[in-house]
Amino acid sequence: MHRPIWHRASRTLPRIALFLIFAGALLAQPPLLYNRSVTNAASYMPNGIPAGAIAQGSMFSVFGTRIGPSQGVSANSFPLGTTLGGISLNVVQGTTTVSAIPVYVSDGQINAIMPSNAPLGMAALQVITSNTRSNLTPVRIVPSAFGIFSALGTGEGPGILQNYIAPANQPVNSPTLTAQPGQVITLWGTGLGPVSFADNIAPQAGNLPVKTEVFVGGVSAALQYNGRTPCCSGIDQIVFTVPNNAPQGCWVPVYVRTAGTVVSNFVTMAISSDPNSCSTDVLPQFTSGYINGKRIGKAVAARADTIHDVGVIAPVEVTADYHLSFAFEPNPGPYPFNPVIAFPPMGTCTAYEEYGDMMDSSPLPDMAPKTIPLDWGAPLQLTGPGGAKTLTFGFSGARVGELGGLITNNILPGPLYLSPGSYNLQGFGGNDIGPFSASFSIPQPLTWTNRSSLNIVDHTQPLTLSWSGGDGSQAVAILGIAEDLPTNSSAAFVCMAPASASSFTVPPDLLSNFPLTRGDPLQSKDVIYLITMAGSSVNNLNASGLDVGITEYDSIMGKTVVIE
Repeated sequence: MHRPIWHRASRTLPRIALFLIFAGALLAQPPLLYNRSVTNAASYMPNGIPAGAIAQGSMFSVFGTRIGPSQGVSANSFPLGTTLGGISLNVVQGTTTVSAIPVYVSDGQINAIMPSNAPLGMAALQVITSNTRSNLTPVRIVPSAFGIFSALGTGEGPGILQNYIAPANQPVNSPTLTAQPGQVITLWGTGLGPVSFADNIAPQAGNLPVKTEVFVGGVSAALQYNGRTPCCSGIDQIVFTVPNNAPQGCWVPVYVRTAGTVVSNFVTMAISSDPNSCSTDVLPQFTSGYINGKRIGKAVAARADTIHDVGVIAPVEVTADYHLSFAFEPNPGPYPFNPVIAFPPMGTCTAYEEYGDMMDSSPLPDMAPKTIPLDWGAPLQLTGPGGAKTLTFGFSGARVGELGGLITNNILPGPLYLSPGSYNLQGFGGNDIGPFSASFSIPQPLTWTNRSSLNIVDHTQPLTLSWSGGDGSQAVAILGIAEDLPTNSSAAFVCMAPASASSFTVPPDLLSNFPLTRGDPLQSKDVIYLITMAGSSVNNLNASGLDVGITEYDSIMGKTVVIE
């Protein structure tokens, strides 16, 4: 028997009502701020490192969802207000509340000025949209914490540094618009500190009282100005002169130190006596090809050997042999930069900071090529003293795989493959790269003489690494990585030195943003690496379809440490 229509409707209406209630709840969801998402608007330094705080009077960014209009809105006239596009922000510390000054609001990101009178120390940030309040997210407020704007918008790579040629001719520095020793440079950033005038009006020019230092390739630069730029609230300019003894190169590291101890993010600038070009002292042919958009390819054999003696029951030494090959035609634009290609000059260091685990799933920005990889064809074949190996590959874009492994304490007895001697690499040709046969050598490894004694690293003191033997023609890269897993924060430094130098001392500024090792060492990952590369282990890989191709052997020695 059919039930009356009204009866069926009575069963359907509650379902419709529940759907409408659920849909309404979705539409009425409050704005959500992501955890630890308040960062300096220039450096994007993570909160879990010492300089990952927000300075009074600086521009900061906060990220979330439903925190602003779907179409971004920018403030475009003075005086600035505490509400923009219906969005306001409160900074709360106990019973004290101050209003941040929004200058850009959108659904996923807000840029705002931290008031010069914001309370110092830990506080909470809250976004208010149409009288709906977001969750609170923590923010640490300090007197100064400078960030340098970068041309790629990541806080890394080429910085927004203008070469002063004439008042109406101040191009942004790049590898094709280099600075010369002695030239005046204007650096853009935020975070020098509070000002005595209102933050919502056009800034007054004048040096700020905070002690400000600029270092170019590790060399202190003379300053002419450090204060607000008259155009933009919360934005600072630092005018300095390139030191005559600064190193030259395409990616010379630059950083700012405020109050004697607070170190900014590192950016790069190109310095050359030739204002239209630059050169590097590590793999110059390969880096030149990258800068000029040539089709480049590289096939690397590497041995990684790391002593693990922190957070383990018994020390173990893990050794593995790898192969890696990649080829692509870069589209670098006016500001070419890739962390694994853009080496700092010999004798200098650079640093990186980011959210995530650098040693696991969070590569540095701009590391992965943005263009389609070139096809090598069938797997390459490597022949050496240990016989022939077919180089199988694991993922698209680069071919990488293991050639052998060894873990002490009879955990993995071996065998290894890459021993000193002569090797031949053969390619069989693909859609983009033709057949080739290339030879390279693996030299006798150098000895890292103070590796076993490197246990505790004081981040306030210089760090010296020493070595002996090996191939003096090679370059040594010193890489340090420190990760704080609870705050999802990573920091790293890279220093370059000739192998013939036998030692290198890492300045404390490069360690200043390393998060300290936790009481539970499993909550931290801290490793120092000594890497030998280039030199006699490099040979040309001549294949049709490549403008520049090389083979190379790298030796990677690591040691886990405690940062304190």
